[in-house]
Parts: sequence; C-alpha cells; structure tokens
Amino acid sequence: MLQLYKEKPVTISMLDSKRMVNVEFCNINMKLKVCQFKLFHNYLMNKLRNINSETKKIDLLLVRDNLSVSISLNDFIQLTHGVESVMLEKFGYKSNKYQT
Repeated sequence: MLQLYKEKPVTISMLDSKRMVNVEFCNINMKLKVCQFKLFHNYLMNKLRNINSETKKIDLLLVRDNLSVSISLNDFIQLTHGVESVMLEKFGYKSNKYQT
C-alpha cells in the first residue's frame, strides 16, 4: 500500500495489487477506482462552493447504500485538502479555481 496523504482524520492510500484508492475519514473507509476517486473529488469541489460563514457541518451523500453522513466543517476541509493534494500530486490535476 502506497501512502498518499495522512493528516488526522484523513488517510488516502493507493492499494498495490489494484488500481484502487483507499480513502478513510471519520470512521468511513472507501475503496474507489481511480475514476470514482476523480468523481469524488468533483463532488467535494461542488460541496465546497456552497460553504458560507455560517456553515458548521457538511452533509455528504455517499453512493453505497445511500449513506448520508454529516461531518464537521474542519473535517470536510481536511478531507477536501487531502483529496485535492492527491489529485495534484498523483494524477497531475491542475485546479483552475484561481484562474480568471
């Protein structure tokens, strides 16, 4: 297993035997194919757009069994940072959020 990101409470790693990304956060463990990981990244970026100064928690709808979880804003920011860091470092993704 290749450790890609580890900052409490988020751990992201790549499984050796498969092209799978393992994402662990807030007692949730997800094993995603690379394409699913990229879709998860897009989902988090869309959620990030809806945050304002009054946001205290974020509701995430995870596809498997329609699992709905609420996580704190701090945990969400940490998760988003981890996923975006892996997208940049491992998959060469360049965010265009600062471009005009």
